[in-house]
Formats: sequence, structure tokens, C-alpha cells
Amino acid sequence: MASNLHKMNVLYYGIALFFTFILLLKLFKNKIISLSISLLFAAHPIHTEVVANIKSRDEILAYLFGTLMLILYIKFKESTSKKYLYYSLALYFLAVLSKESTIVLLAFLPIIDYFLSSEKGFKMSYFSSLKWFIFPALLYLALQRIVIGINLMPKMSEIDNMLVGIPNFSENLATRIYIVGLYLYKMLVPHPLFYDYSLDYISKKTFASFEVWLSLLAIIALVYFIFKGIIKKNKIAFGLFFMFITFALTCNLFIAIGATFAERFAFTPSLGFLIALVFLLYLLIDKFKIKQVYLLFFILPILSLYSFKTITRNANWKDNETLFTHDYLQSSKSLKIQNNYGAILYYKAKEATDSIERKKLFLKSIAVLDKVTNDYDTYIEAYVQKGVSYLEIKNCEKALVNFEKAKSIAVYNPVVEANLGIGYINCGKPQEAVTIFSKLLNYDKSKESYYLKHIGVAHFNIKNLDSAEYYFSRLKNDYPNDAEVDGYIKLVADYKNSTSATPKQSATPTQNAQFDAAYKLFMNGDKNGAEKALQESIKSNPNHAMSYAVLGLIADEKQNFPKAISYYKKSIALNPNDYRIFYNLGNTYLKNKNDGEAIKQFEKCIAIEPKYINSYKSLELYYKSVNNIQKQNYFTQKIKELEGK
Repeated sequence: MASNLHKMNVLYYGIALFFTFILLLKLFKNKIISLSISLLFAAHPIHTEVVANIKSRDEILAYLFGTLMLILYIKFKESTSKKYLYYSLALYFLAVLSKESTIVLLAFLPIIDYFLSSEKGFKMSYFSSLKWFIFPALLYLALQRIVIGINLMPKMSEIDNMLVGIPNFSENLATRIYIVGLYLYKMLVPHPLFYDYSLDYISKKTFASFEVWLSLLAIIALVYFIFKGIIKKNKIAFGLFFMFITFALTCNLFIAIGATFAERFAFTPSLGFLIALVFLLYLLIDKFKIKQVYLLFFILPILSLYSFKTITRNANWKDNETLFTHDYLQSSKSLKIQNNYGAILYYKAKEATDSIERKKLFLKSIAVLDKVTNDYDTYIEAYVQKGVSYLEIKNCEKALVNFEKAKSIAVYNPVVEANLGIGYINCGKPQEAVTIFSKLLNYDKSKESYYLKHIGVAHFNIKNLDSAEYYFSRLKNDYPNDAEVDGYIKLVADYKNSTSATPKQSATPTQNAQFDAAYKLFMNGDKNGAEKALQESIKSNPNHAMSYAVLGLIADEKQNFPKAISYYKKSIALNPNDYRIFYNLGNTYLKNKNDGEAIKQFEKCIAIEPKYINSYKSLELYYKSVNNIQKQNYFTQKIKELEGK
């Protein structure tokens, strides 16, 4: 699916390039110059994000509709046929709907009229067409107000736009000026490129900074040149004017937007930059009386460098892991880049089958995220991600510290609350988890099934079996396709049966209390204490299947795989219908390099509980690791079916 969406981006980009050439021909009536600009625009590396990132399709569509709008506007001026005006108005409206920043194309129309006219001197009549285009602009603003409301600017944090964190006016202005200068530099020299330029990639600037003054001088010089050149119908000034107009709402100079800096914001302005660049080169070859066709040779070195950079950069956008890893290794200054790399390490750890490698990756993820929170101690996502990694390595104390820190920073945030709730369940505090998930159930109906499931699990851990049964039954009734609900209902029923069996099979209240105490130690991360308590428990109740199952988990974590296998087998002998133990046994066999037995156990798990998705995932990963594409695809499809995709 994602591949098809990327192909659509490439298609839209190709169409946009074709109409870019048509627009340039309309404007300059010169095929060589139009082709030169179009080729450089097609190859410019700063466009890689827009084409490779599905989320940036709005930029391509806004550019495409804006280009068509200008072509048809010129056609209207050439023919005076009103139908071209109406087409142009419709396309302008589509452009603004795609991306609101294209509203500024209005300001470019009088300049087009002036440049295409044979008259000298700028006249007020060139503004006459604006009255038509004001209507779609006002219609868009009215629709925006109806849909979004009066407050059009979203609430931003310093992570989104670091300008928010600079209250000093002088420093804030200096930083804004520097950002504009950085855009100009990146359009000329698009290297290095990153998917994020937020805090701390761009740091706070002052007017004592050489970079700020260099940017300011460049801006003043270009504005002066535009002002002087527009009057003389200078094509370089024409391109620079287009660049600055299309930059106006996104460069952070006049208004702070939702990002500090982004390559996608330079997509449309880069056309103006390249118009100016090509006409500058044309001016040079014209000065030396060189034939115009040789302009293509003059742009060849730039085109080659741009193309090489675009090809290599496009490879970085293969997937999130490739992009996040590459950009982190290139420059780890941005806190977002660091945070996302920490998340990638977490997901790599989750996929790793070797327990030592898994733990190493989790610890590496935590180390990366520690740097993030040390540099910016209110980065909520980093604390949550650290908490999840600490849970994976069974460090409950630090997991809860990070989840609770995130909660203390965030205004009531369902993601933060849910992770804290999961932390409480896994760390022996199920009553607190019940409180959190019950509140979430009332607050956020979009994830009702998720909350019902975890309330049920928390009640089960407290041994409120009737409450657990109620929530699992509600989950089954409202969400019958949930892959895990039948397993949870069976878990409660099995536990009830085990505590209400015949005298010969039953455990005494004291024996149940022993197991519960041992299990609590296990959930709190005290594996040694839990192991000793369980050994004592099975002395008095040697037929307690769950005691052997938990001992198997402990032995597995200690990498004593033969011992873990022995415990799991004892648990299965006592309770052969618990599919989860077959699943755990399969994983242990994998770690013990006994692939054949592992597969048998996963298949037995599926035979008992066909909806237990984890077995399918383990088999999918296994067959992927041995390059058995056919079976990998089979289990991938099964997973999609269970997930309802």
C-alpha cells in the first residue's frame, strides 16, 4: 500500500514538472532557458522529502494546482477569454485547499501582468485581476474558520518550533533571520539534508553571531535587488520575487509556524531561486557572446551534483529505520532525531531473537533517550519510550519513574496515561492500573477495546475474577473480532476452575496465597525472590501448573534454557490446554537453537487457540530469518487477517 502511495507521489511530481516547463515557456518564451530551469528543478535534492514522504503530498498538489492556475491566468491575459479566468480561479481554490500557504500567489499576479506587458512603468491597472482571486481566498478563510475555529494557529511547543522557547525579542528576531539565511544556503548548497531541523539542530542566535549578519546582509541585498530589478523587468529579480513571496508564510520571519525549518517549505520557493540562478548564468554567457544553447552545458555540473545528491538522499528515505538511523549518524544534534533513533533501537530490540542482543539494544535505546531528557527535561515522548524499554528489561522501578515523569509534565494525555497503566500492571500495581484505565475508558472512546482489555487484565492480577470476567465479556460482546479476548476469557475460567477443583486437585487458600505472593515478586522484577517462593509453593502444591510456567519464564530470562524447557513441559502436563505455555516453550526452543521443536510448539499453540496472534508473528519472523519467503508470506497474511486489515 505504502509503495503505491509513493508511486502516486512520483506521478504527481512528474506531472508537476511537465507543467512547470509549460509555465516557464509561457513566462519567458524561451525553450533553452525553460528547459534549463525545469531540469534543475526536477533534480534539486531539497525536493527529496516532498516526493519520498507521503505526508508531503499536499506540497506537490498545491504546487501543481498553483502552476496550472498561473498557466491558465496567462492564457486568460493572452486571449481575454473569461473561461480561462474561471479555470484559473478554480485551480487557485484547489491549490489553497491543498496547502494554505499558496494563498500568497495572489501577490504574484500583478507582477506577471507587468512582466508580460509591452509597456514601461508599473501601473495600478495590473492589480485589476486581484478582485477575482480575492473571492476564493476569502471562501477558503471562511471555510477554515467554520471547520477549525477562530484560533487558526495550533498550540506549539519548543520541540515543534524552537522560536517558541526564545522570549527575548532581539534573540528571537536574530534566530528568525538566521533561519531565512539557512533556507537560502540550502537551496544553493543542499548538503547535508535531514528530515528534522528542530531543537537543538538550530540553536538560539544573537546579533553577535556572524551567521546572523551574513543572513541579514543577504536578505537586504536580495530585497534591494528585487525592488530595483522588478521596475526594469529583470528576470533574476522576477525569480527572487517569486521565491520570497512563496516563502512569506513558511520561513518563520513574519509568523511562527508549526516547525522551525523544513526542506518541504523550500519546494515551491526553489523554483524562483532556480529562475534567478539560470538567468544569472544566461547573463554571463550572453556577456561573452556564447550561443544560448550552451547554457545547458553550463548547468551540467550543477545538474550532475544535484542529481547525485538526490539519488543518494532518496535511498535514505527507504523506510523509517534507514532514514532515522542515517540522519542520527550524520548529525545527532536534533532532539527529535535522537528521540526517533531511540525508538528505532527499541523496535529492533523487539524483533531480535537473541536475548543478549535484545537487552543490549534496549539499553542502547535508553542511553540515547537519556541524552534527550538530559538536554530537554520536558520531552514527554522520550520519557515514555524510556519507560517502555525499561519494562522490556524488567526494571520496573525505572520504568515507573519515567512514566510518572511524563505524566507530571503532560496535560492529561491518553498515550502517557495508557503507558503508565501498563507499567502498573507489569510492576505489581494493578489497582492503580484499574484507576487509570477506567478514567481513560470514559475519556477516550476511540480506544475502548484497548482499555477494556487492560482493565480486565488488571482485575485478574488483583484476583477480582468476577470483575475481570465482566470486562473481558464486555470486550467479547462489543469487539468480537479481537484476537486475544477468547484467550483472556479462558484464562479467567481456568483460574476459577483451578481454585474450585475437587479436594484432590485443589490448592488450599494458603497455597494460593503462596503463589500470589511469588507472582507479585516476579511482576515487581525480583526474579530470585520469586524463584525461591515458587520452589516453596510447589513443595506444598506440586500440581500447580502456573507455578511451573512462571519458573519457566524465570529460567528463560536467566538463559538456562534446558531448565526452562523442563518447567514448561511440567506445566503443560498439568494443564495441556494453556496455549500460552506452548508459545513460551516455542520461544525457548528457538533460543536453544532447536528450531524444529520451536515450530511444533507454535503450531500446537495455534491448534489450541487459532486467534493468538503472537504465534503467527513468531513463525513469520522465524521464516523470515531462514529466508523462506513462501511461509513468511503465509504467516504475514494470517496476521493481517487476525488484525482485520
